Amino acid sequence: MKKWNKYVRLIFFLVFLTFMAFTMPNLGYAEYPEKPITIIHGWAPGGMADTFTRLLADAASKKLGQPIIVENKPGGHGIIAAHTIVRAKPDGYTLGGGVSSQFLIVPNLRKVDYDPLNDPTQVMVFFNYDLGLAVRSDSPWKTWEDLKNYAKQNPGKVRYGTPGVGDMQSLAFEMVGQKEGIKWVHVPFPGAKEPVIALLGGHIEGAIVGPPELIPHIKIGELRFLLAFNKGRWPIAPNVPHIGELGYDNTFSYFSIWGPKGLPESIRSKLENVFREAMKDQRFIEAANTFQVTIVYVSGKEYAEILKEKFPKYKKIIQDLGIGELYKK
Repeated sequence: MKKWNKYVRLIFFLVFLTFMAFTMPNLGYAEYPEKPITIIHGWAPGGMADTFTRLLADAASKKLGQPIIVENKPGGHGIIAAHTIVRAKPDGYTLGGGVSSQFLIVPNLRKVDYDPLNDPTQVMVFFNYDLGLAVRSDSPWKTWEDLKNYAKQNPGKVRYGTPGVGDMQSLAFEMVGQKEGIKWVHVPFPGAKEPVIALLGGHIEGAIVGPPELIPHIKIGELRFLLAFNKGRWPIAPNVPHIGELGYDNTFSYFSIWGPKGLPESIRSKLENVFREAMKDQRFIEAANTFQVTIVYVSGKEYAEILKEKFPKYKKIIQDLGIGELYKK
């Protein structure tokens, strides 16, 4: 009998261990997420980046079963938002909605208290804002080669406008100028519409902005499209080359979801998968068509490597142009 009791106790003990093995992982550790998630966005409400982030967050929240709240913290070209995100607890409940300039350009223009390459944990890229160069339709330049050759022969006579000092497109165009030995004049404007207005008025020779600003004028024949600044050609102008195929460094304006350093891979990968599925949401796709931007997915790990590869190039062009000091004034 004593021997039998010994075996019974052993069996009960083994059953208890098995029970604990299956239940312990769930004691006190609910499956992520168990409460609302906040995405801190560094730009004002109502803009294109804000609109897309909110649409993505809404679609993703339905899949995660928890609300995703988008909180706007504009200022400093995304610096204020970035400072908040990198200081957040890496538990997946505080994320950021970021633009490439937060990681490549702003840290090279002014002092920031975050490491743009090592502090962020990139989750994924969800769209790219296309950029392109246009001239007036009555200009003598029919192609990019025409404008390039003219600029080479007439240093300083080609003025081009963009929305601001140290923006992605102006730096990319200056890299083109360095490669070709061209000196042109950058004219910064406070927004994307102003360069087009100046171009139509004959105050500058070219404007580098996005599809919403250029396409209406291209369609009615006021502007001629010469060069795309992203990896693909524009559907409205399939014969116009993009800078990558011409041997220049591709530029991009990626919008991403990211978190603070130390975000667990299990959470990061879950968010990446959910947000990627959310990109299929019909409202998100319709907004992309309305804004005429390209929906593009890039994994968080791949994007982190792209930023590391691009960072020294943008650092060099900013130093060469001396715009870091100008930006501080």
